[in-house]
Amino acid sequence: MDCLPFDPLPDQSDSWLQLVDRLNIKAFVNLTLASSVRHGTQQLLFISGLGGMRPNTIALGFYDNPPPLDNMSQPTAFSSDEAIWNDFPPVWSSRGPKQLSSREYVAIICDAMKMSRNVLLARYFDQLQLPQTAGWRAQPLIDVWPINLLRPDSARYVDTSSLFLLQMGCVLAMTRSWRRARLRLFLCVQSCTSSRGQEDKLRQLLKDLRIRAKVQLVLWDDVVALHWHSRQEDSADGALNFSSNITSISNEYLTAINQLILQQSSTPTVRFLYLPRPPADTNLYPRYLEQLEILTHGLGPTLLVHGVSAVTSTQL
Repeated sequence: MDCLPFDPLPDQSDSWLQLVDRLNIKAFVNLTLASSVRHGTQQLLFISGLGGMRPNTIALGFYDNPPPLDNMSQPTAFSSDEAIWNDFPPVWSSRGPKQLSSREYVAIICDAMKMSRNVLLARYFDQLQLPQTAGWRAQPLIDVWPINLLRPDSARYVDTSSLFLLQMGCVLAMTRSWRRARLRLFLCVQSCTSSRGQEDKLRQLLKDLRIRAKVQLVLWDDVVALHWHSRQEDSADGALNFSSNITSISNEYLTAINQLILQQSSTPTVRFLYLPRPPADTNLYPRYLEQLEILTHGLGPTLLVHGVSAVTSTQL
């Protein structure tokens, strides 16, 4: 505030309130001034909401090199006589430096999880084709991969993030504009294990949660073999050998996972993937982000999801 002649937040707040009204959505508008993006995000996580109506989920755009596209400022977004965007700052341009480093971006993800917020990372959503624009005969596909693809040894387990993934896909499929969508759930199995038992348990879980989805089995023996081969090499070289070691995941394995996802369907409307927790070592933040980039490369509209609190119940 020392270098500012006046408080800029009231004018900005009016613009945001106009936008909320124009979009016909219900939302609280909270603004803050901060010395960095991370500090500003921390403040917003503390102050957002009202009373018991505080947000439990933070949604972020994916951190990559292409400059962000501001689709809502296009001529088709609003009528020409509206001046909603006059008081909004322009989006980041590729000609200028980024206002947020990769380390700071991952740190924001960690902060949100520490503050018990679910985290969503959205990538390629500028390519999203909404059902209403695809024609009434179109049947959108919502693909959900509810396991941690960076931890093949945990593929049999259903944890909080997996259940939150299912909830996100189900909620989307239940909205009016997506009511014709098909929800597909992909279960990765190995030929040497009993896939029937895993499939039955998953179907029973969907039944208990009243989620209508098609379960599709995916054999990934060759992909998992790449992972364990890389782990053996790391062990021979003296690397730490435990499942959460982010350095044990090779780019070759990540590329194979990426291709496995594409082979199941190259053009679903949207994909939901499991977002792993960032490593405790801050020096590994760039590697963590690189792994997410390889995993989601070329997948089209993809939402990486991490849940921190229980969101489903079978007690009713």
